Amino acid sequence: MTLAQENSAAQPALEVIPGAGRPRRTKISHWVIFALAVTVAFFGLIYSRISLDHSAFEIQELEEQIAVQEQLHWQLRYELAQIQDPAALDEHIADLGMVYPEERVALSVPVVRVDELSPDYRWAQLKAILSAQP
Repeated sequence: MTLAQENSAAQPALEVIPGAGRPRRTKISHWVIFALAVTVAFFGLIYSRISLDHSAFEIQELEEQIAVQEQLHWQLRYELAQIQDPAALDEHIADLGMVYPEERVALSVPVVRVDELSPDYRWAQLKAILSAQP
């Protein structure tokens, strides 16, 4: 089945009117795009350089702090060695009146086995310890 076509002679012929129609799109030249890409890359490099310099300054500051702490560490080690000097300790001990004992006294404590204690006594001790806690 075919459709009947309208009479094409009744329609006016197409006519080209100069200057009328869609406005032309402006074309961006490839050189403009290239220049824009180079400019963005240039500023990107500048930003990366600035961030690297900032990191370098932070590292330098941390190294200075480490050097100060190392100097303090070795100064404290030196002071500790002076304090622990046996000759200096002998003088301080003598000033305090401390002496070595003339004889040694041996102490002996009888060993108490756990199974010799009654469970009630052990529970009483445990209760006393736990009740003393706040």
